[in-house]
Amino acid sequence: MELRSPSVGKVLRISVEPGAEVTRGQEVLVIESMKVEIPVKATANGRVKEFRVTPGEQIQRNAVLAILQV
Repeated sequence: MELRSPSVGKVLRISVEPGAEVTRGQEVLVIESMKVEIPVKATANGRVKEFRVTPGEQIQRNAVLAILQV
């Protein structure tokens, strides 16, 4: 399952490690858009398979940020 960006912005921080178990609603990473921090949360229970972005990276709306294995 792909975790996608809700907005154009910059990746501020990644909140969990690759391979971590996450629950639906848990913060996975945070992006900044127009000086507002936007938490990106898991949409299902699962394991973070990989991240497709790094902190500081500029991203577009709907960009794939991470892959969750559900």
